Amino acid sequence: MIAMPLHKSVAIAAIAFALAAAGTLTLNDYFVYVVTIGAIFATLAVAFDVLLGFTGYLSLAHGALYGLGAYACALLTSRYGLSFWVALPLCGALTGAAGALIALLAFRTRGLYFAVLTLGIGLIGHQLFLVLPNLTGGVGGFVGIPGPEQPGWLAVHATTYYALLALTLLLVTFVCALLFVRSRLGAECLAVREDLTLAQALGIRVASARLAAFTFSAVFAGLAGALFASISSFIAPESFTVLGTGFQLVALVVVGGMGTLWGPILGAALLTALPEGLRVAATLSLLAYGVLLLIFIIFAPQGIASLISRAARRIGGGGREP
Repeated sequence: MIAMPLHKSVAIAAIAFALAAAGTLTLNDYFVYVVTIGAIFATLAVAFDVLLGFTGYLSLAHGALYGLGAYACALLTSRYGLSFWVALPLCGALTGAAGALIALLAFRTRGLYFAVLTLGIGLIGHQLFLVLPNLTGGVGGFVGIPGPEQPGWLAVHATTYYALLALTLLLVTFVCALLFVRSRLGAECLAVREDLTLAQALGIRVASARLAAFTFSAVFAGLAGALFASISSFIAPESFTVLGTGFQLVALVVVGGMGTLWGPILGAALLTALPEGLRVAATLSLLAYGVLLLIFIIFAPQGIASLISRAARRIGGGGREP
């Protein structure tokens, strides 16, 4: 598959952002909120794809990292009075540092053991959210989180403003991920994914590449969590479970297309809209997720991205990756 030039990928992403932003001005508040949540999960999925799709390591600790960013933002803004714009980079730095520590521990293993170790970390993180009520609010959740400050020159409804913030974070994440995977570190991550033993034999900096991918993914997971907390004004441990967020992230990336960056965005769009369509029968959401995963794994293992690429080749353009 031929990689699309970087400037074209960025230009297409900017056009898509502009169209989505314009769309938020015409939708009602409910659909704008759905777009907002979809953009936040798309941000998570793109960050997760850098690790899973380009390095080949399945982390089940990202739900806890997402939650760490959310609770850190809640504490910094509501209890310590910091502006959201000051708290946001601090949350990213905190989750990046936590991700680096997890990576140093987890990368002592590989394969199934790596997944199991990160699963344990994810479970510990969720349990800490439950048993530290003075910091997290415990089972009752954390209430009264201030929303992001809106500049006076941007005269739009608060719901629209939140959607624009979420879409902007998604655009920034996508562009940063593109730059990462096109860098030397990104090439080294791909080499690690394809054949770890060969990569080591060729003198590739395996440890540095894996650490960089995990840290990058953790930083943007924390930023997404911080924005989610600030927009929602309420968070609870149930939003950051391994079987909830962790499973959903895997579904977004697999259904969208691992190792494409833009595929997980499509997966997030589909799997965010799905629960809304099944709201009359909410218990069917997880069942629908499972059925979709089975369908894509069996019939389109490279996800929605592969289907679009095949269609592009048939039209005559030649399928391309970002």
